[in-house]
Amino acid sequence: MTPCGSFIFSFLLLLSFSASAAEGVSWQPLEAVKTEENAPLPPAASEKDLEERGNSFSRLLSNIGRSLRERDREVAALSPDEKVSSAIRDMVELSYPGGVKELRRRQSKMEDDLYELIVSAPKYTYQYFAPFLHTLPYMPERILNIPGIKELKGKFPTRIAPQMREYAKKYGKYMSPYLYVLLMPEAFPSKERAKPSLKSYTKVITIDENTTPSDFFFINDKSLLDDHKMLSPDDYRSGRFAAKQKRPQTPANEVTPSSPVTEGDIDASLAAVMTLREEFGANRLDEFHSLIRRMALFENNLHEELLNPFGVLTDRTERMPPKYRDKMRAALAKHGFTPESFGLTMDKILKAHRVAKMTPATAMTLAAWRKLKAPPKSFDVFSPEDKAEAWRSIRLFLDMYSTTQENLLAVKKYSDNIRKALGSTDMTFLEEPIYGI
Repeated sequence: MTPCGSFIFSFLLLLSFSASAAEGVSWQPLEAVKTEENAPLPPAASEKDLEERGNSFSRLLSNIGRSLRERDREVAALSPDEKVSSAIRDMVELSYPGGVKELRRRQSKMEDDLYELIVSAPKYTYQYFAPFLHTLPYMPERILNIPGIKELKGKFPTRIAPQMREYAKKYGKYMSPYLYVLLMPEAFPSKERAKPSLKSYTKVITIDENTTPSDFFFINDKSLLDDHKMLSPDDYRSGRFAAKQKRPQTPANEVTPSSPVTEGDIDASLAAVMTLREEFGANRLDEFHSLIRRMALFENNLHEELLNPFGVLTDRTERMPPKYRDKMRAALAKHGFTPESFGLTMDKILKAHRVAKMTPATAMTLAAWRKLKAPPKSFDVFSPEDKAEAWRSIRLFLDMYSTTQENLLAVKKYSDNIRKALGSTDMTFLEEPIYGI
């Protein structure tokens, strides 16, 4: 579909949320509609107009209040003086940052964006969406009075794709204005608008008796290779490029809560996880797993389990009977870890992995919460205990997504490996909750 066709489809999808509320309009036969190409546009709204012109939200509130009064349905709501309409306004004030005033400002901004989108579109496209605009409730008059939009109320498109002419003549009067975009010629492929294929470029290399292997490599400057940690042509010719490189692991006595995680640490940690699975099995009803479950229930420390699950795991195994404690120590020692260094390393890997895989919505939530220095005003509706717990949960969420740039760069190549090593059907590893992998 051409850019013009894509614009029309995107525009109609933007408006389709209220199409079900639209009432039918009288259909008129095919006829041409003349519009002035250079007709003056309605002036942009001033700051004062934002409050007075009545955008869709303020008109919706007014209509709710008017409807309730007409039906004599005003009843006591929050207090003897409150009515239903004012209770709705209070609900918005409490649930939306900035309340009704901010919501109106954003509605006005959306109206301005819609206005600019329409006036920047080619005039010949108006006939495909203008009739639909006139069927939408609460559509601002400023939009409906745009030259070329106003005149098309109840009009049927006159510029119709050849593929749809017979259909339009026979069924046009029954078509919803929402579907007029399907009549646009640009909605159908054509040879004239076919995207030209890009021609490939091939570099010609002459090979003769004087050609050497190094002639096939464009980067032979060794200093450049060293600066960017690139392999030399000899490494590729000899096959050394495929050899697995041994990455250094941080010694166990140097692992601290603030020490950076290296790729060697990640390789060793994930290998240690697989070893622990083999050593302790997956039978959740055996003595080892049952003991861990009882310790978790007795200690009731879900906050720390979520924040540092492997640190909690190693701490509990250190307090177990020697047969399990020594078995854990021996399994971790094979990979250069002590229980403490393994717990610290794995928890740092998990935090960095969460940050690396978080969605834009999570990032926006974290950014908003990091600005909070105290519980927000909206928490005042809670009891003191619930308010403290809600604030504690926010701080926990922020800590779960706290990492350093060094750790983030180290885990970026290991996303699949981390999921493979830690993933399980019940999202647990040795009875410890592992969320966000």
